[in-house]
Amino acid sequence: MSDPVTRLNTALEGRCKIERELGKRRAMRIPTARSTTIRVPRVALLAFLISTSTCRQPQDVEPGFRLEGEVVEHIVDDWTFTDDIQEIFIQTKTRYLLPHSTTIWCAALNGELYIGAYGNEIKRWEINVARNSAARLRIDGKLYDVTVTPLTSVQTISEIDAKYSDKYDMARTFGENVPKWRYYGVSQR
Repeated sequence: MSDPVTRLNTALEGRCKIERELGKRRAMRIPTARSTTIRVPRVALLAFLISTSTCRQPQDVEPGFRLEGEVVEHIVDDWTFTDDIQEIFIQTKTRYLLPHSTTIWCAALNGELYIGAYGNEIKRWEINVARNSAARLRIDGKLYDVTVTPLTSVQTISEIDAKYSDKYDMARTFGENVPKWRYYGVSQR
């Protein structure tokens, strides 16, 4: 038996030979229905995979990427139309500038919109808006470009807590262990 360094060098030489046979450029051969093959540069394949994966929409607790829908251009003066909507979607930007979207709950108070998150673990969208407060909401199929800021007013937090409790029946949803919520104000950009 040969030593590990020799085996590694032999394997690398074999891989280099295979890559040269496939083509001097970094490309992958993709078989087609006929017996021919198509040479696709790896960068193009990676770009295709990323672009198709960014169309995935969030569903329940599964996150998605870019939200799709009709962009609303006018400023919304009264967000109470969300009172009948149980779940909305938020899209934020990750530190890699990729879109990240997920479902969230919302409540309107005095015509203003508020969103929230609960639990001991900070949610990914919360981390993203802490870094970049620009976000996009999808409500009833329409997209709203917004700025999201954490609430600090104890009175407003208490009022939003009551709105969430009424809208989502927290006692029935969580039982006796209603978690502590973190709330955020939403303003349209």
